[in-house]
Amino acid sequence: MPERTLADRLGRRIRGSRNRAYWLSVLVMAAIGAAIIMLWPGRRERPLLTLPSTPRPDYNVARVTDVSTGRAERLNLTVLVRPDLPNEALQAALNWALYSVLDEYNRQRKHRVQTIWAYAVEDTTMPLSQWRALAIWADPKLPEPLQPAHSGGDAVQVGPVEYDFTNPLLLDMSARR
Repeated sequence: MPERTLADRLGRRIRGSRNRAYWLSVLVMAAIGAAIIMLWPGRRERPLLTLPSTPRPDYNVARVTDVSTGRAERLNLTVLVRPDLPNEALQAALNWALYSVLDEYNRQRKHRVQTIWAYAVEDTTMPLSQWRALAIWADPKLPEPLQPAHSGGDAVQVGPVEYDFTNPLLLDMSARR
């Protein structure tokens, strides 16, 4: 006797059953379910930085400002740091601030932040142009036209983050004094 296929067995079951309409509706619903699962867009992968490996330094995210455009979600962070921190500690503070804010916004608040500018400042009453250190994070999947401009100077790229520890405006201010 030839081996029966699944379609043959289901067809016989449907034809031989008193509840033909029931089995037909089950098949239609299963087909619709399979089509939805196959066609439904997968959950977008949210860009997250890895947990920093350095100990968490003394800093405070003083302000988060949404500077999104119609094409990309962007944030500015004001990170309050102590005046005596060396560059390595400033970088660690910026790493932790970027990680924590990106995690909060993309995972907990269900956003899709694509660019963050983090400014390490010693006094929150001063304008952001008086930053001690700057970090720019951009989602690597962000199209080139939407990527942020590089800060230039002595900026250093480490993975998806660019760090700058030389603020020309601070140098000009100290030379005037």
